[in-house]
Amino acid sequence: MKKWRRGILMLPALMLWIFPLTALGADDEITRRSLKGLKGIFVSVEHIEPGVEKDGLTRKKIRAAVTKRLREAGINVLSKEKWFDEEGSPFLYVNADILKLKTTSEYVYCIQIALKQDVYPVRLPVNIHGAATWVPGGLLGITFNLDKIQRSILDQVDRFVNTYHAVNP
Repeated sequence: MKKWRRGILMLPALMLWIFPLTALGADDEITRRSLKGLKGIFVSVEHIEPGVEKDGLTRKKIRAAVTKRLREAGINVLSKEKWFDEEGSPFLYVNADILKLKTTSEYVYCIQIALKQDVYPVRLPVNIHGAATWVPGGLLGITFNLDKIQRSILDQVDRFVNTYHAVNP
């Protein structure tokens, strides 16, 4: 009976894993153009649960892997100091919500990346800080392996890299 209930509870997560959260994304011709002309970006990684960090997947580790991937692709990664000076203050926002299930020690995760930058609406003379201008959708999964989660994050970063190079040949 316990396995049956667990299966029912995990069904929504499994459905989202099979059918990624693309409906929540904005990756089209217009949003891709928001990457054009970027001279560099900062990498911002959202908070990781302490239990997950204790198991070995830390914000620092994710940021280092993302930074390395971007630099290998020829994309300039800005320090926090230089980021403030960059027009539009663009940053790649990495959000990995990871929950470790106590009963099975599995990790349920949702990964979302976005390019965020300052924007100025035409109708208002106001600066909107950190507006998401490119969001390719999300990825949800279940695994026992934290390395798989890091690979999934880097797969999303590769989407950014490919889009960046498509608009910045």
